[in-house]
Amino acid sequence: MNTTSIAPARPLAGRAPGGMWWVAWRQHRTLVLSGLGLMLVVAVAMVVFRLIYDARPPGGSQYADDNRFWLWLRLSLVVLPVGLGALGGTMVVGPERERGTTLFAFSQGVGRFRWYWTKCAVVVAPLTVGVLALGLLAQWVVTAPGLEPWSPFAVPDFQTNGTVPAILTLIAFGVGVPAGALLRSLAAALTLAFVLATVVTAALGYGAYVDLAPHDRVVTPVAQAYGVLPEGGYQVGYGYLDAAGRTVPVPSCPFDVGPSGSQADGDAAWQRCLTGAGVVASYVEYVAADRRTQVTLSLAGLGTVIAAAGFTLGWWRVRRRSL
Repeated sequence: MNTTSIAPARPLAGRAPGGMWWVAWRQHRTLVLSGLGLMLVVAVAMVVFRLIYDARPPGGSQYADDNRFWLWLRLSLVVLPVGLGALGGTMVVGPERERGTTLFAFSQGVGRFRWYWTKCAVVVAPLTVGVLALGLLAQWVVTAPGLEPWSPFAVPDFQTNGTVPAILTLIAFGVGVPAGALLRSLAAALTLAFVLATVVTAALGYGAYVDLAPHDRVVTPVAQAYGVLPEGGYQVGYGYLDAAGRTVPVPSCPFDVGPSGSQADGDAAWQRCLTGAGVVASYVEYVAADRRTQVTLSLAGLGTVIAAAGFTLGWWRVRRRSL
């Protein structure tokens, strides 16, 4: 009897170590390249705008138009973090989860760990780095005279400059990736990812960010006008104090300018009302301009925790026997 020896099957080798990098890139390259291409268009527009702006004489008639156009450019950095993070994150696992092709992928000699984390890296890393570069470019543009924000914490200046857009993108990825892994319906996963990413990034990046650093306070006697904040200070609250230094409710004092109709009479009436209510001073709470780095680092820490928790939740779902 003739016996035929069959050589053992050789494992498939891709164009990158282990082949999985190449497979993941082939799957997601359209998404990644489209996102990077969109960011490149915005970056070119920013550079051209800055060059044209610098070439114009200061205080010209185009000042209002320039600021309006710059506002529209910055709005792209409001939308991109949520859009790219939610969409890109959902597409990491979502399409294969919906089509049920994940088991086929695991049968090709690729472990779940390598399959999941390689796909995450291929999508998350380039898009987050691209948004980071765009935020740093916006930080350069805003240094032009006349475009500087009145405070580094002003909305949307804080959210669209420096590393903050990349942090918000990472947070959105931390929502989108587990949404695609947990829900079998891609449409439902996309909807959930966009809604949650919008809520989380708005709550942290546009609301609670001013509470990530200690607040300072300017106290002014009631006989004087409000105290002047230091340059770049961002007001986060105000109130009134009694003689013991305790916060008192805002008195319901009507503003009455009196018979003469002068501002001085109105101020005097207002002060008399405050004094009668036991108010001895007013205060204004603010975040000092030099705390931007502290706030940014705190936000980065929170973003990293949220992203890590989201990616881990997605991995927990992928590693289960049934997917």
